Amino acid sequence: MATESKQKDGRKYSVDSSGITSLKKDFIVIQDSIMSANGEIVSFPGVPEIGSVHPSYPGLFVQNYDVQEGQGKDKQTLIVTVNYGPQVIETSGSGQDAVSCAVEEWGWDDGTDERELTTGADGTPVLNSAGDPFDSVPKVSTPAPVFTKVMKFKTLQSGWAGSNCKVNSSAITVGGVECPIGSLLCTVGTKRIIGDKNWKYRYTVHLRFKSNKVKINGQNAVTDIGWDVAITDAGMRELDDEGNKSLIRAVDRESGKMCTVTSAALLDGHGKKLADGASPFNFRFQAYDRATFPTWFYSEPALEE
Repeated sequence: MATESKQKDGRKYSVDSSGITSLKKDFIVIQDSIMSANGEIVSFPGVPEIGSVHPSYPGLFVQNYDVQEGQGKDKQTLIVTVNYGPQVIETSGSGQDAVSCAVEEWGWDDGTDERELTTGADGTPVLNSAGDPFDSVPKVSTPAPVFTKVMKFKTLQSGWAGSNCKVNSSAITVGGVECPIGSLLCTVGTKRIIGDKNWKYRYTVHLRFKSNKVKINGQNAVTDIGWDVAITDAGMRELDDEGNKSLIRAVDRESGKMCTVTSAALLDGHGKKLADGASPFNFRFQAYDRATFPTWFYSEPALEE
């Protein structure tokens, strides 16, 4: 524990046309004992608390501390630098990845999209009474809500363009909604703000959610493939044992003779005609590149007291 704290001489601060923008104060903190290994102290009696306002500059708040332990025989002494700056409205990440912004909009909007009815609600392929794909596939509406976050920044942000027109590479939760891999399609726009001395750039993030539950790769389990595409394996040719392609032949019901098929037949996922009674095989194709979205794209802003 600290037994004594006092401010050192020599303040450091930054000034621009709007006034003092940041300020540093150093405090000497004397402990009653040397810190043990992994026993770092995070609060110090007599030192302004994190989040407290500067007594002379109401626009500056304590953002964080820089702490340095004394060397040699002086290890009971700590130098605590108190860093004042503008109020941080939202912070995500750490170190060079940390960003602060003013959030103007955050939340989900409802929306719908259309998809071809190739699979039913249980993920099973939709087929005609003969067990073949329909020549004309109907389209149905499907929920596609959009998450929007609008933010203002003091400086240009880096790395955001790498997420444009890509889907999430890992499952994330946005505003209480669990979003599987590949279910969020991201678009980001940015504009320069004119006439605001505090904020200079506005970023608008849209995350379009899509759920598409399908039985894929011959499995019975249903998988939510999001923005990926599922296609039932079908065609008019199949592979022989040597890997050569040939037109599929089947018994004609009228003549009783072996004839080549005149429409697509179901395949088994390995280039062979699907056996009678076997479950259709769905392929999953990745329609968009995947990316790890920065957390500031979707993190919920803290409520102001």
